[in-house]
Amino acid sequence: MPAKSRSKQSNRAPECEKQRKIPQRTARGGRGKGAQDEEGIEGSEKAAILSPSAPEQLSAHCPHVRQTGSTQRRRESAGHLGQLYSRSASADLCESSEMAAAALAMPSQDVVVRIKKRAKTLTLKQEEITKAAGIFNGFIDPFISYLKECPERPYFKKVTKLTTGSYYEFVKIDHPDEFDVMLALPVRSYLYTEVVDWNGLYYKVTLQRQSRSFPKSFLLEDGNTVSPVKVLEEFRKHVSQFIVSSYESKKKQNSPAATVVILDDKGDEVVSIDLVPALEVSPPWPESCGVGKDVEKWLGKKTKLRNNPFYFVAKQPKQCDGYVMLFYIAEVWRISFSHIEKEILNNHGNTKTCCESYHTKCCRKICIRLLKSLFKDLKKNYPRQLSHLCSYYAKTSFFHTLTQWKEDSDWKPSDIASCFLRVLDDFIRHVENTNLPHFLIPNCNLFYSFPPKDLKFLLERLREQKGNGLQAFAAHEE
Repeated sequence: MPAKSRSKQSNRAPECEKQRKIPQRTARGGRGKGAQDEEGIEGSEKAAILSPSAPEQLSAHCPHVRQTGSTQRRRESAGHLGQLYSRSASADLCESSEMAAAALAMPSQDVVVRIKKRAKTLTLKQEEITKAAGIFNGFIDPFISYLKECPERPYFKKVTKLTTGSYYEFVKIDHPDEFDVMLALPVRSYLYTEVVDWNGLYYKVTLQRQSRSFPKSFLLEDGNTVSPVKVLEEFRKHVSQFIVSSYESKKKQNSPAATVVILDDKGDEVVSIDLVPALEVSPPWPESCGVGKDVEKWLGKKTKLRNNPFYFVAKQPKQCDGYVMLFYIAEVWRISFSHIEKEILNNHGNTKTCCESYHTKCCRKICIRLLKSLFKDLKKNYPRQLSHLCSYYAKTSFFHTLTQWKEDSDWKPSDIASCFLRVLDDFIRHVENTNLPHFLIPNCNLFYSFPPKDLKFLLERLREQKGNGLQAFAAHEE
C-alpha cells in the first residue's frame, strides 16, 4: 500500500455483453530550427509563443450505467449498429492490425487535391497566434498572481498551472480563439474511491485525516469528503471577483471550468479561456486506468507515462434511464489524463526525432486536424442529429490508429490523402461497432451515451462523405 492509500468499492461494474463500454502546448526534443518546445509551435506556427508551462481535459461526457431490458431493446432496434454492439475492443484492434498490414489504398486525384487544399487552410495564421498569445498571457499571468498572493485564498498559494487542450497539442484548427488551463490544487493524505457503474471514470475523494491547510469550505458535512461542487463554486467566485469590464464570465451547464470570454472594443468575442480547477493526485494510477503494450511498441518502452500524476476535475455524470439523461450525480470527481494525451501527441514519433529540426516530418497531426474539421462541418450541417459528436472522439480514435501504424514512414507528408482516409476509415469502423474505448481507460466506451439513432445517422453521413469525395471539404474551396 503506497503512502497515500487508495480504496476501491468492492462492487465494481461488470463488463456488459463481454465488451468494454461506456459514454483541452509542450513538445519534446531539440531546440534547433523547426523544433518544438513547451511553448513552441509547429511549422509556420512556431514563431508565436505562449508562456504557459507544461502539462486537458476529457471533453467527452462518458457515463457507464447498468444495462436495462429497455436499453438492450433499443440497441437491437438500431439494426446494424445494435447487432454489432457486442463486438469487443480487442476485435476492433485485431481488425485494425489486419488493415495495417495492407497497402494504402490510392484515392482519386480529385480527392487527393481536395484533402491537400483543406489541410493547408487549417494551419493557424501567424498574426492571429501573436494577437491571441498577447491577450491570453495578459489575462492568465495576473490571474495566477491574484490567486496566490491574496491572504483570503491561502489554499491557492500552491496552485500549479497546466496548459491543456488542442492549442497546446498543436492540433487546433481555424483560429487560436480557445485556450484551456488546469489549475491544480495539491491534496495530501487522501483516499479516492471508484464509483461503481462508471468503469473507472468517476471517484469520490476523502481526506484520511483533518488538515489545517485544507479549507473546510471545500468539504461536505462529514468533514472529510472533498466536494467538487463547493470547490468549483469557490473558484468561480474568485474568477468573478478578478475579472473587470473587459471580460465576461460564462457558466456552461455541467462544465468543470470557469469560462472567461475576452471581448474587443466592439464587444465581439476574441478569446475564450476555460479555467479548470483540479485535484492533483500522485501515482500510481487507479487499476482501471493504464497504457497498453501497443503504446510501448509505438513510443518505446522508455516512455514512462504511468509515472505521471493524474487529476480529478469537478464534472459530474448524469444518471440515465436507457439513453435518457435524468439528473446529475453530484459530489463525484471525473478523472482527467489530458496532460498525458498532450504528452503523447507532442511525442508522437516512433523515432523520437520525428518532426524535429533536420529530421523526418510526418502528417500525423495534419490528419487529426482534418478529422476534426470534418466533424465541425458535419455538426454545422446537422446540429440537432450530431449534437453529441465532439472532437474528443476524433482524438481517441486517432490514438488507436497510431498504435496500429507505428512507424514514422507510415505517415509521409506526401501520403497525406491516403493517411487521412485511413484515419477516417478507422473512425468509421468504431462507429459501425458502436465501440470507441477511452484510450487510457480501456473499459470505458465513449459511445455509450451516444443515442443509437444519432450514431447510425453519423455513420450514414460519414459513408456519404467517403462516397462523394469529401464534399464537406469541397465547400471550403468556394
